[in-house]
Amino acid sequence: MSDHEAATGRFFARRRDFLKTSAFFGAGALASQAVLPAKAVAEQMGQSPATKEAVPAAPAQHYGPAGVSPSVAEVYDKARQALFPFCRVCPQCDGVACAGEYPGFGGAGSGMSFQNNFTALQRVRLKLRAVNGVSSTDKKPDTSTVIFGHKLSLPALAAPIGGSGVNFGNRMPEAQYFDGIIGGSVDAGTLGAIGDGLGDPMDVIRRRYDVIARYQGKAIAGIKPHPQPNLISIIRLAEVANAAMIMVDIDSAGRYKGNSRETMMEPKTVAQLRELVRTTKIPFIVKGIMTPEDALAARESGAAGVVVSNHGGRVLDHTPGTAEVLPGIADAVKGEMVIFVDGCVHYGHDVLKYLALGADAVLVGRHLVRAVFGAGKQGVALFFKTMREELEAAMVVTAMPDVRSINRQILA
Repeated sequence: MSDHEAATGRFFARRRDFLKTSAFFGAGALASQAVLPAKAVAEQMGQSPATKEAVPAAPAQHYGPAGVSPSVAEVYDKARQALFPFCRVCPQCDGVACAGEYPGFGGAGSGMSFQNNFTALQRVRLKLRAVNGVSSTDKKPDTSTVIFGHKLSLPALAAPIGGSGVNFGNRMPEAQYFDGIIGGSVDAGTLGAIGDGLGDPMDVIRRRYDVIARYQGKAIAGIKPHPQPNLISIIRLAEVANAAMIMVDIDSAGRYKGNSRETMMEPKTVAQLRELVRTTKIPFIVKGIMTPEDALAARESGAAGVVVSNHGGRVLDHTPGTAEVLPGIADAVKGEMVIFVDGCVHYGHDVLKYLALGADAVLVGRHLVRAVFGAGKQGVALFFKTMREELEAAMVVTAMPDVRSINRQILA
């Protein structure tokens, strides 16, 4: 371990201890507790830390007359109330305060994989180039892109996130949760997503695809790496709903639970991936790629794309951040497959960084969960609208006229 890595580890250890014990937000009883460990808070509130079921669900939030949107500050304030203690809605979602909290929002084990996603992205630097002609009173940078025939207002989509009951304490009915994610994404001009969980019964899974169908298929079908027959049966539901793409998070093999057919997740061979690709005409995406070798294997299977992802740091401790491995993966398969990436995507300049490193688009996870709990569809739409405006502003001062022009030359 280098001196820099050791110093970084000591800093995060001290900061985590501070966040878990201090009145970080400084206003009100709830705010003063908002960074305590979920387990400790659960015990203070007299609930079981294993189930976290004692806190009543927060009511759906409504803001003024129809058509009046909440502010970003309002969304985060409401999200903090609705999600506490599962998520503290920290000013920067860096994985420190929630390290090791699962169920919940935290990264696995020490939480370093989640934290590495954050720190790796912060290390990426952008060149400021304000002498350019990409923006004027008559024109603005073009943030739009096209993914598998879908024109998007910006190169950012919802990441498939399931397990809302386990991880968010049943605070919101699942149908409402997915309707908010997909509906808000569509309202913002991009694609939503659904995700599944361990041991979900088929009738529950079908209801998720009903939501996709209601939005004319403008969503990603996120499916865990079940044994082949189970997985293919879910693919059939995605086909009926006309999902925009199928995304199998093979990194969920890290959730392996033994031989139970209800909970088993398995890694996939190239031959198994090829079988899945050939069983459907919907674009098939392999999520959980962290090496050029795995990206090349996904390409060999015939997959239409990959997601560079360590599952938000939730399946294997001590992996690199996605920003660290993305350039090597892009060098291996760029132009031959669509490259998505996730990992602490919060601001428009985060999107710009990941595209400069080689991605075609990003997936947004935890921040959309906050948005939907803070203000439903409105919160999700507001998040993406704000991100698009931030991306546009960042493109102006990095001399990027459109998304297609973004490359590593803008990195300092």
